[in-house]
Amino acid sequence: MDDLNAIMAVIAEARSYMASLGNPQWSDGFPSESYIADRIDRRLMYVVRCCGEVAGVFSVTDDEPDYEKIDGKWLNDGAYLAVHTVAVGAKFRGMGVAKFIFANAFAMAGEGGMASVRVDTHQRNAPMRALLSSLGFVCCGGLTVRDGFLAYERPAGRRFGRQ
Repeated sequence: MDDLNAIMAVIAEARSYMASLGNPQWSDGFPSESYIADRIDRRLMYVVRCCGEVAGVFSVTDDEPDYEKIDGKWLNDGAYLAVHTVAVGAKFRGMGVAKFIFANAFAMAGEGGMASVRVDTHQRNAPMRALLSSLGFVCCGGLTVRDGFLAYERPAGRRFGRQ
């Protein structure tokens, strides 16, 4: 909870960056401070530190109701780790923080015996979509409960990085 202000600052920078690229994701005020505080309380929120500063943030869950129905097909039906709320501070953009986040998510999924890692992002979030593609994620369809959002999955057993 001591990092809440720093987390919210990183999220604000990410929100501004996405808006500058024409991506409406997070333009509705999500994620709110109360959402982040809840994720912290439930031990689902993580920070990435660089030189003592919060460089990036992400959250995880093993249950995402929005993933129950997509207008496509998931790669597998096994247990998964969902990665959410990925944000990198402006000062650390382009330094591999997001790749580090996903490397850690895959380690967490592996330790938990999960079959895959899933993530969703807005169709206009070109930087995230390019990152996911470079990391071997496959677009499995759109979220039926959130217009404009695409669902991605990658089996957890594959070697991390470019395939």
